[in-house]
Amino acid sequence: MSIDIRVNSEIGPLEAVVIHSPGQEMENMTPDMAAEVLYDDILTLDLADREHRQLRGVLGKVANVVEFTDLLTEVLDNDKVRRALVESLVDLFNCPEVYDQLVDMPSKTLAAQLIEGTPKKPVSLEKYLSPSRYAIPPLPNAFFTRDAAMCVNDRVIIGSMAYQARVAEALLLKAVFKYHPDIHSAGFYLDGTDNRDTDVTLEGGDLLILREDLAVIGYSERTSAAGIDRLMRSIAARGPIRNFVVVEIPKTRATIHLDMIFTMVDHDKCVVYPPLITGAQRSRAFVCKFNGGPEASISEFRDVLAALASLGLDLAPINCGGDESFHQEREQWASGANFFAFGPGRIIGYDHNRYTVEALSQAGFNVAHARDIMSGEREISDSERLVVTMDGAELSRGGGGCRCMTMPVARRDL
Repeated sequence: MSIDIRVNSEIGPLEAVVIHSPGQEMENMTPDMAAEVLYDDILTLDLADREHRQLRGVLGKVANVVEFTDLLTEVLDNDKVRRALVESLVDLFNCPEVYDQLVDMPSKTLAAQLIEGTPKKPVSLEKYLSPSRYAIPPLPNAFFTRDAAMCVNDRVIIGSMAYQARVAEALLLKAVFKYHPDIHSAGFYLDGTDNRDTDVTLEGGDLLILREDLAVIGYSERTSAAGIDRLMRSIAARGPIRNFVVVEIPKTRATIHLDMIFTMVDHDKCVVYPPLITGAQRSRAFVCKFNGGPEASISEFRDVLAALASLGLDLAPINCGGDESFHQEREQWASGANFFAFGPGRIIGYDHNRYTVEALSQAGFNVAHARDIMSGEREISDSERLVVTMDGAELSRGGGGCRCMTMPVARRDL
């Protein structure tokens, strides 16, 4: 396996994607620690894994599907990388007492341990009395591979995570993209793990590459204006992206990232949450253009669709939840606008968002279930618009959808 990083759009035919299959880290959560790791509830591993297998199965029909844990295991075979990574994690969580134990583990065991959680050693009264069971906590968000790393053009962005609970994911992914011998890139646009400025936050659910020269970024609960400025300057300095649309979205649990209310699904179509994209409370948008220097010219628009139209990209919106506000609100909460495109007009999302799926059907998309794709009963044609639906009632309780669970690392150009 050799991967050359190349992602110039949201919808280019998928060649390679990194995912993480849910593991024991999910079962290592308790109700008391759920809020700590940004969950509203605890999930059941058997159910989540059964659903996630459908995502893996469908993507495996069209692309090279790579497991995050496998990449991490291979990177940990490098002793220098292993020691540096473990040191950065024990520094992050102030637990030097587990360093020797961790670095002596076989690579495969260590990779699992770093994701599933490392039990604490009560070497001090403070640690003895701590209610936490872990020195390094489990990473139940790791199956949302999108958030802590992003691939743009031939480079990588490591997230500057808004909450400490997710910094460990960024450190692990940084090690993978920096040191894996079979992953080739031109370097990092931004490494959020080196960030010392608490005002700079940036997560992958807020970054969408709509065209080779155009990106859309959400100004959200998890991505700050300072983080956006830093990222835009870094990308624009290297090109070819020099046009950005920044969308100011409500800083609430339901809209933690832009891709929870807006995803591109074809050359001329997007799925949107109407109240915030096309409705009376639509989110304002800012076109930021860079012309060779670090300063941007900025224009304000009433909404993201108007901003994109000003840059020559006209997208027809398809309503998450259909036409009724009641269904829109319920299905947006269940990640009804969060679709992943594995080709132009070929997307995957949750089956339980039935009013959204019906709206896609009315917009010209054929509908097929993941089970039929996996069994071979249903072929995927490059010439059709298709929404593949998968079971996701358990996965969606984690707060994300198919775009959140996928990190494309290579797409063919449109």
